[in-house]
Amino acid sequence: MARQDIDTDALGLLLEERAVLRALHEYGHAMDYGDEAAWVEAFTPDAVFDVVEVVGGRRVHREEGRGDLARYVAGYPKPPHFRKHVIVDPLIDIEGDRARVRAYWILLQRDDADGRPALAAFGHYDDRMVKLDGRWRIAERRAEVEATTAVAPRGG
Repeated sequence: MARQDIDTDALGLLLEERAVLRALHEYGHAMDYGDEAAWVEAFTPDAVFDVVEVVGGRRVHREEGRGDLARYVAGYPKPPHFRKHVIVDPLIDIEGDRARVRAYWILLQRDDADGRPALAAFGHYDDRMVKLDGRWRIAERRAEVEATTAVAPRGG
């Protein structure tokens, strides 16, 4: 078998993209199974997590820094109130130790009344990520909610 030249730059970029994907999937697994510490660690210390409904522009919630993030995830539903955050069609652009990821997201959940699966919401993520201490982390996540079954609070 003849040896073929390997484009090490392309291979390095591919490995970084895989590492970014892994970080995004670790975020979902941690959130969905109640691993609060791992979920907070998916972010940089000064991260911003901003969730806004596209139609109407209502801010659902916004956290700044790991303290806010820890308080948010502490109140998030945990099993047996199962939820699944699914990332679809991520577009990853990497430049050095910085990345931008644009992706669709889907939130599935278990209907507590009868145990049936339900599509709870979907939308779009726009993430800014940085590589810190050899690990990709979310520095800023804007989650745009394009459709949801949740009822907006009165007066909000």
